[in-house]
Amino acid sequence: MADGVAITAGSGTTIATDDTGATGHAQIVKLAISTDGSSTLIPADATFGLEVDVSRIQAALPSGTNGIGTVGVTSLPSIPAGANAIGSVTVSSLPSTPAGTNYIGKTRLTDGTNDLVVDTLFNDGESSTENHLNVGAKIAGLNYLNTWDGIRASVSVNKTVTQTTAQTGSAIWTPASGKAVVITSLQIQSYGVTAGTAVVWFGVGGASPDNSYTRGTDAAVFDGEFAPTATNKPGVFVTFPTPIRGAADFVLRLTTTNVQSITVSVWGYEI
Repeated sequence: MADGVAITAGSGTTIATDDTGATGHAQIVKLAISTDGSSTLIPADATFGLEVDVSRIQAALPSGTNGIGTVGVTSLPSIPAGANAIGSVTVSSLPSTPAGTNYIGKTRLTDGTNDLVVDTLFNDGESSTENHLNVGAKIAGLNYLNTWDGIRASVSVNKTVTQTTAQTGSAIWTPASGKAVVITSLQIQSYGVTAGTAVVWFGVGGASPDNSYTRGTDAAVFDGEFAPTATNKPGVFVTFPTPIRGAADFVLRLTTTNVQSITVSVWGYEI
């Protein structure tokens, strides 16, 4: 059966219909505006349907970027690997952040230049399921120059020398460039049968070293004399209640007299 039904109006008028088969014809109707006496059609598009004027929405939208409705993320394409942002956030609605670098969602411990790091290597005995702050603890000590040093807490370093000839300012401990040697303990052992003086002292290092000890001028850690015999081997051991510090780049030296045999061991650290 063909679309269109003839309606007798004088000689007859054809109206648009859709032939639905056994149930007959369904009439096709166009929409017009409701003004009395007007036949102006309501705008529409064959693909997108009725045209809607969103400017006539009653409630005014706030200025800026706005979202209407919700989005089902299951209908979105796959998100690539890495850090991705979906949508946008208007930061003007957030409270003001202070000047400088700021973090939201994490805690940062810093002095403004150096961050306090987290030890994740698990190489000092802790469980691999834990993270620990790697902190360099420091204490302050008043040195013999009457100034304060920041002393890093660390395991003591040992330096040991053995000499069987007279020494003139030979090095026991040469610090790294710009560092100072700090002595916490000292042991001196004299053996053989030759007596003589033994001085452990701080002397200038570098390109123009000071190898000559001057009593009363140079900084001595120990200044004494040993007289060993076949049956008596004197020595000394001392742990200083306050660590003894040399000046930066000063070398810990040994000066002895006569062909005496002597072993010197020191414990301490560099700052």
